[in-house]
Amino acid sequence: MGCVARTNSVLLIFSFTVATSAGGFPRREPDQTENDKRDEHVVPITLRQLQVFLAIAKAENIGAAAEQLSMSKSAVSQALSELEGRLGVQLFDRNRGRIFLTPEGRRMMPQADEMVHRADDITDLFRQSRRYCQFRVGCTRTIGTFMIADLLRGFRDEKGWMPAAEIANTRIIAEKIQRFELDIALIEGPVTDTDLITTPWMADEMVVVAPKDHPLTGRPVSFEELEGVSWILREKGSSTRDFFETQLRQRLSRVEVMAELNSFDAILRTVLLGLGLTYMSRRVLNDPYYGRFVSQVEIPERFFRQLTFCHERDKYFSNDIEAWIEHCRNYARIMERREAERVQSI
Repeated sequence: MGCVARTNSVLLIFSFTVATSAGGFPRREPDQTENDKRDEHVVPITLRQLQVFLAIAKAENIGAAAEQLSMSKSAVSQALSELEGRLGVQLFDRNRGRIFLTPEGRRMMPQADEMVHRADDITDLFRQSRRYCQFRVGCTRTIGTFMIADLLRGFRDEKGWMPAAEIANTRIIAEKIQRFELDIALIEGPVTDTDLITTPWMADEMVVVAPKDHPLTGRPVSFEELEGVSWILREKGSSTRDFFETQLRQRLSRVEVMAELNSFDAILRTVLLGLGLTYMSRRVLNDPYYGRFVSQVEIPERFFRQLTFCHERDKYFSNDIEAWIEHCRNYARIMERREAERVQSI
């Protein structure tokens, strides 16, 4: 596969060898006869066509893709038609105004995404400074509420710009990673899709949280005492709720859930009104606002969960993404060192 780049335009041309057999791309070296026929089998693919392909795949709508690329719908349709014609495959199925990736299109996604990001890397070689997002980060709600602001600020202080960030629950983040709408994510819950890879990032302690003046704060509390309280919890299916069910609830013979809310702000405000206790990341205690008003309830056991990086199996990591990963790892090391110092001081 050859590559010619011109950084002041979108004329980045790649050559893909089209396999003529059902077995896919040939792995052996071509013989002389094949070399003589190379012009019949080498198909030029432009960077713009790959950008069009990715935009349509993510938007599942030609009009939305055209708007994203600042192109007309007819130009986007023509670019897609030329790409499919040159590859000799159908990349999308059409149905009632929406289009969906075919198996061939899904197979092409990782390579197309990699090519576009590599083109960005080439451009970055000659760019002195930038203030815009070069990649897209996802995070689940605990990380989005208590950590992403610090991570973005630290990255901006170091690099001079920030990536785009999106906060959602684990299921939605996983779906966006799979569709290449996000480049990498920080998540707190497990994923089951075999096309997604998770690697450890940092440990997160889960604690029982109450208002500072609650009768159960400031002293050790038994599990039996917790059986008489009301709970304000995340909704079923959220990773925080899952950890409550698999960790703390297993120690309690009785649980009264007063309310299920999908917002940490709403949960904490409800707790501060005295309607119940909650179970969430210990990081809430260091929150600039809520940390002043809530306390940890001391229970007989400590519970932890593993926060992870999540990405698509074949995802290409650009220099920017690698820098973000290292930045997050450094943040984790700092947080773990602080936690170790806190525990030693008790």
